[in-house]
Amino acid sequence: MSPRKSRPRRRQSGAMTLLVGLLLLVGAGILTFSATRTGVIEQRIANNEFRAREAQQAAQAGLEYALAWLAENLWTTGDAEPTPPPVVAASGYVYQTRLTFAKQLHGVCARAQATATAEPEILANAWECFNQTGLFDSTSATAMPPPLVLAGCLAEPTEPAELFVLNAGAVMTGRAANASCLPQGSLDISAWNDGNDNRLLDLLEEGASAPFDRTAFGGCPGALCAWNRLFDMSLEDAKAAATASGHVYTNHIPCGAAAPPGLYLIETTGPIEAVDLAGTCSGAGGGDHSIGTPQHPILLIVPEASGCPSFNDGIDIHGIVYYESASACATHGWGGARVHGAVIWEGDAGAPAANARFVETDYGTGSHLNDAFQTIRGATRIPGTWRDWDSD
Repeated sequence: MSPRKSRPRRRQSGAMTLLVGLLLLVGAGILTFSATRTGVIEQRIANNEFRAREAQQAAQAGLEYALAWLAENLWTTGDAEPTPPPVVAASGYVYQTRLTFAKQLHGVCARAQATATAEPEILANAWECFNQTGLFDSTSATAMPPPLVLAGCLAEPTEPAELFVLNAGAVMTGRAANASCLPQGSLDISAWNDGNDNRLLDLLEEGASAPFDRTAFGGCPGALCAWNRLFDMSLEDAKAAATASGHVYTNHIPCGAAAPPGLYLIETTGPIEAVDLAGTCSGAGGGDHSIGTPQHPILLIVPEASGCPSFNDGIDIHGIVYYESASACATHGWGGARVHGAVIWEGDAGAPAANARFVETDYGTGSHLNDAFQTIRGATRIPGTWRDWDSD
């Protein structure tokens, strides 16, 4: 019987070594692939975070643009929003920003949405509200003045004239609010209800007789005390704005609405008649003999040098007439023009002429008044309104 042969153990060891090596090689490959994959994912995450920061910065730049634009331009509901220029980031990505405005009681709120042009899925939102400063203080406590405002006293009316009130006082003075300073005389006081909200006194809107309510304000006597009581913009700035806009008139005052701002500087000393108005106008409350319209009233500033020119019968004024002189109107009463708004004197005023009509009007409060008179002189941020998420 021949002896049994056995295979060498070294062959088995070699196979095992090869197998272990292959396993190690496969494991190393898996680890390498996993590490590479993790690195790619981390790189993508880092890139996404970087792009998100770029988009957020572009959205914030959109809000800065909105602030600068609102500081110089009037915006009301229904108007088109401005378009900010594209933002080119350091990475080369270009971001387009779309602005959406919403009118609020305290101002205008802006939403900026920035989107990468190359990858529209990269976007960011930012929201902030701005207070537009203008002719009037923009707080909700500010409203149109009553039909008659005097730093001094009113001469007793002796000719038939009318005054219509909504729900406020009829007259306001910087002196004593009594019958001695503010006699009613022949002035007929009635209530009216603007049922269709068109700021025009229609026949069926005339109400019953109303009291001649008198109120007083502080600060008088004093330079420009009536102006300072009612307006947030300085008189010099208002004059400058009217001058810069070409709204200075010695005669031929244009009829109808004005291009912004709604400020006229009247530099004539003589009486102003209906024939002195220029242009052709149409529409409710905006005829050829009307200054301003119910939608766009005008502040007519009569500087001290012009004295106290009267606006006579046949003219309709939508807005406010302001006389700077503290003395020129004491012996020159208001002419027979019909005023849908208010007349303001920086001193005493003579009695109104026959057929004069003063109608209280309502243009809302705060920033809505500045919108109506189309006068903007700046914008500020409203604290606590900024956010970087979309709540819609």
